Amino acid sequence: MLTLQNLSHKHSNKDLLFDNINLTLINHDKIALVGNNGSGKSTLLKIIAAELMPSEGQLLLDTKSYYVPQIFGQYNHLTIAQALGIDGKIKTLHSILEGNVAEENFILLNDDWTIEERSMEALNYWNLTGLELNQKMGTLSGGQKTKVFLAGIYVHQHELVLLDEPSNHLDTGRQILHNFIQSASFSMIVVSHDRKLLNLLNRICELDKHGLTIYGGNYDFYALQKQIEKDVLNEDVKSAETKGH
Repeated sequence: MLTLQNLSHKHSNKDLLFDNINLTLINHDKIALVGNNGSGKSTLLKIIAAELMPSEGQLLLDTKSYYVPQIFGQYNHLTIAQALGIDGKIKTLHSILEGNVAEENFILLNDDWTIEERSMEALNYWNLTGLELNQKMGTLSGGQKTKVFLAGIYVHQHELVLLDEPSNHLDTGRQILHNFIQSASFSMIVVSHDRKLLNLLNRICELDKHGLTIYGGNYDFYALQKQIEKDVLNEDVKSAETKGH
């Protein structure tokens, strides 16, 4: 499904952000991307989502991905339909229903006759009842904006979903998110500080400047392994100090 080979990325000032990223993701894989702040987790997600180009290396993806970004108000000027990338199809559907049966309309719609109904169902699932697809994102709370993008997972139904801090602002929807992720059949890569969410995933990938270290288990397993590594390192330091005296 997804293969990253020797991926690296540099800041615009040529400083290296990360190097030598290798990862293979198979169908139904659910993995977490963890690392220190500034290690490049969001940047790596954007590269996989084709929003950024890597500086070096290869990305092989044989399916479409859907990206749920962190929300900073950057979509406030868009309607919900525009933010979800479905405004063209919605307009085309209405145009056909109003009698404009030009061939290009059918090509644009691509037989997606349920796009509007599916979108409203998805918004309702995330307790966004009462919203209209032509409503501006700027009228929504932070949590509602995040839920709009989460609703897009069902709208687009891609096989790979990329989630960047999806728990942010979700004071009331966090349990819905956890249930959704637990029952999902699609593959996903998640960046999050939500430990309960991270424990629902089956692999932890720790990102640093030199690459990815992969741990085959959920976050609790990863935390235990890190503690063991730290204890071993401390013992080695103590042993070296003892020998030095």
